[in-house]
Amino acid sequence: MDWKAIEIIIKREAEDAVTNILYEAGLKGTAIESVENLIAVQDDPTINYFDQKILDFDPNISKITGYLPDDNDFNQKLDQIEHDIAQIRQFGLDPGDYQINVSSVKEEDWATAWQAFYKPTKIGDRVVIVPIWENYEPSGEEVVIKMDPGMAFGTGTHETTQLCTRALDKYVKDSDCVYDVGCGSGILSIIAAKLGAAKVIGVDVDPVAVDAAVADVQLNDLQDKVEIKEGDLLDVIPKDQQADLIVSNILAEVIIRLIDSIRMYLKEDGLFISSGIIEKYVDDVKNSLIAHGFEILEVDNQGEWYAVIAKKQGE
Repeated sequence: MDWKAIEIIIKREAEDAVTNILYEAGLKGTAIESVENLIAVQDDPTINYFDQKILDFDPNISKITGYLPDDNDFNQKLDQIEHDIAQIRQFGLDPGDYQINVSSVKEEDWATAWQAFYKPTKIGDRVVIVPIWENYEPSGEEVVIKMDPGMAFGTGTHETTQLCTRALDKYVKDSDCVYDVGCGSGILSIIAAKLGAAKVIGVDVDPVAVDAAVADVQLNDLQDKVEIKEGDLLDVIPKDQQADLIVSNILAEVIIRLIDSIRMYLKEDGLFISSGIIEKYVDDVKNSLIAHGFEILEVDNQGEWYAVIAKKQGE
């Protein structure tokens, strides 16, 4: 079976949303190219040569590439992708004057084509995201997270994932119960467990994401610590089961709507790590948290993305 490569050139702030759209459409081997990612690997000792000219790529632009079977359903799926990308402006994201390019790929070429994009990626001081086909020996206190980039849209390279990872590394304690709201591929649930959380529950309304998260949990042998549930937070976790820490890497407007529920599900002095926030919504998120009885502990940023870490205060 031959394949079609779909290449989308888009503004960076819409990168996460578009990657999710491609994942929903069933694309395999989705890879993201951006200046941020290129800078992160230029000092990698396994890279023999790094052409500085590639850093001339516009830092505000991402190129996302994925693959679909070249079959009778292709045109319908491509139309759906184009429709969904056009709709993301309503969520406050600007895709810019994006381009969608399509090319043909022979069966014997497609697998190696997308795997070339993925190498072990270190986030913060300890966490290393490793593709399943790579052999990686951790050094010191490094914590290895195995991911299959061909299956999931959350593979650790995006700034929001990295912001949440740094916060989890700083705040997770060994006895903690952690909820991951909007868990996607389950990467933050897995990271929380690998960093020592005693129990993690990942929740997502998307059944396709839930299937991917369950597979990623099994890939990391964490079935005894991480549980993935399909549905809304209020529907799948009893209200009397509170967490020490809740992490949510989704859009700012969704975070604001969830804050009241997040507070209900947090223990006294519990922590809320939120990301997926662009600069113009940071104050909105902070003000909503304060209005609901949270103390802002920290605001971190990477590129144009922000994370807000807050603590639940007493009544």
